[in-house]
Amino acid sequence: MLLWCAMKLISSFLLFFVAACTSQETVTDLAGQKKSFIEKQCYAASVDNLSRTFQAFMSERQQELKTLRPELTSDNYDQLNYALEHFSTYWSQLRNERDHACELHAQCEYIWLKNHDRKPFDQDYCAGTGFEYSVSRAKMINFFSDIERLQLQREPQ
Repeated sequence: MLLWCAMKLISSFLLFFVAACTSQETVTDLAGQKKSFIEKQCYAASVDNLSRTFQAFMSERQQELKTLRPELTSDNYDQLNYALEHFSTYWSQLRNERDHACELHAQCEYIWLKNHDRKPFDQDYCAGTGFEYSVSRAKMINFFSDIERLQLQREPQ
């Protein structure tokens, strides 16, 4: 009887161990699928085009400022250089905000796709995260449009 109980306990333990390992593999696989989905949605090459355009624009402004250096006072040059650095810092902040909002929205869409056949997951399930993602992109576009109109003005001599 004791041997039978020990064998039953061992077989139960093995069954639990196999189930736990299989469950862990499934969780790992799903996590990998979700990560891949988020990467594809948020970090595809076409998504980064606006940032490349911004960086090119800022490089042009930095070069323009260097060209004007002999015509500017030291204080004026420092102020303009600081402003350009501030624009770049703010752009990075907006980019991080957009990336975070995109990841949340992509995660929501992934969950919706995996569960769309269930009743509580209607088509408006990701409306909130979609709105936040749209707002974050609009902020980037508006900021870029605003600074693109800025020009250095020379005073007539």
